[in-house]
Amino acid sequence: MIQVSDLSITIDDKKIINDVTFTIPRGKIMSIIGESGSGKSMTVSAIIGMLPANVHVHGKVIYNGQNLLKINPKVMDSIRKKDIFTIFQDTSNSFNPSVKMGRQLFAYSAGRVGDSVEIFNEKMHSILDKLDLSRDILGQYPFQLSGGMLQRCMIACAFYVEPALLIADEPTSALDRVRQKEFIESLVQLNEDRGTTILLITHDLDLVAETAHEIAVIYKGSVVETGTVEAVFSRPVHAYTKRLLESRF
Repeated sequence: MIQVSDLSITIDDKKIINDVTFTIPRGKIMSIIGESGSGKSMTVSAIIGMLPANVHVHGKVIYNGQNLLKINPKVMDSIRKKDIFTIFQDTSNSFNPSVKMGRQLFAYSAGRVGDSVEIFNEKMHSILDKLDLSRDILGQYPFQLSGGMLQRCMIACAFYVEPALLIADEPTSALDRVRQKEFIESLVQLNEDRGTTILLITHDLDLVAETAHEIAVIYKGSVVETGTVEAVFSRPVHAYTKRLLESRF
């Protein structure tokens, strides 16, 4: 799906990401795991072409034969619109508090793929039902919904768009355990029903164990271990991975 090779990111002559290499397998749920400040979100920003202007990036992020770090900005915009869907950590910041959810969900889904309002209503109603979300939310404002409901609204848009790759960056950190479980079930459903490749960014090992097929462990800006979740959890090699796993118990 996506091959990241020798990715390095420098800010003000300080290297933040050090020659990171990993592959996001097509049709799988992959997790990048590491402590806060380890470089997880910066790596994702590089993949989707949303690094700040003062950041210097080197290496390759290959998608469909193209290096996303080198392509025309308009082409990158098109890829982000059609192929890659991103759910950020605090979903409430993704919605305008003064605009009703119906208009915003239309923009995030039908608006991306060129569907009419009629098609949107038919498809979105079916998706909301599947995700156990009342259709009434379309007439409500974001502040009237819980954090878990807003996260599922973003998942609903991902179901609608059917992106090749869904990126979820620390998606459950602001949710309680019940809402976390609901969100994770939605992710798994999207992967199993639609075959969507998912990149899950987290520091929650339990979340990884419940959800992911593959894992990349990042420590101080470097990927120190990769493999299937089963292999890494049962036979960790790097000292940092061992400490992470020991902290679960």
